[in-house]
Amino acid sequence: MLGFDGYSMFYVDADAPDGSTVPKQMKRCLGEMSERAALREHARIMEAVNQQRGSIAPIPKGQTFAEAVEKWRVAIAPNLSPATVRPRQSFLRTHIMPRFGKCGLAEIGVHELQTFSTDLRKTVSYNIVFQVLATLFGVLKYAEKCGAKVQKVSYEDLEMSKKTGEPAPFFTRAQVNDIIAAAREPFKTLFAIAWFTGMRAGEILALTLEDLNFDARTIRVNKDADDNTREIREPKTACSTALLPMPNGLENILRNYLVNWKPNPKDFCSQPRMGHDW
Repeated sequence: MLGFDGYSMFYVDADAPDGSTVPKQMKRCLGEMSERAALREHARIMEAVNQQRGSIAPIPKGQTFAEAVEKWRVAIAPNLSPATVRPRQSFLRTHIMPRFGKCGLAEIGVHELQTFSTDLRKTVSYNIVFQVLATLFGVLKYAEKCGAKVQKVSYEDLEMSKKTGEPAPFFTRAQVNDIIAAAREPFKTLFAIAWFTGMRAGEILALTLEDLNFDARTIRVNKDADDNTREIREPKTACSTALLPMPNGLENILRNYLVNWKPNPKDFCSQPRMGHDW
């Protein structure tokens, strides 16, 4: 019951002198708050007490994490780029659903997410843990917008240690020069663009002749090729649009490449693969 004097009263299991378990009445001061806020706080306390005693109310219909994921897939996923959806679907299938698929949304709190991220860190990198949590938070956020009861948890509530002393792998300049020298076209030029500009693979494959300005010695980045469907789309974020400098070494490589370049319907710098119209 909820006392009118701002106290929450409930029962917990206590150990009796003979070793048995007996109910013990507890009283907790809620402080000064509105009646509605007091009712919410009392409900939160009772939920925690019931979980501790092993008496958990059944999950309301439509309030499981699996149901929230299905709503997310129908309403949110189609609005995201395929390159964004694929890893999130993989994270859901591989890591998230096996752990939380049968859980109620209200059951997923700080402790559950902390132990989940701690367990993940034993097998995957810090960045993967961060991306998995981003996927999970995205589902929870949409479920909350739809009116579901969701606990407020953010990255700041979790301890996510990042191991130090693990240098990221990279190619040295000498290794890159050897790779470019040994590669055949069009890979020689594709590798050179990646090395000189830092562009993503999808951005390189989406380059057209109009994106190359040899007078201003710049390369325009304003589109991206999906790595699975080869569909050309807008960049993932506004920050991905850029006008990059064309260094002397890259300019020479591009000019030599275009000498034997064969026109294609959309003037892509790289040649379409057989069976793909992109």
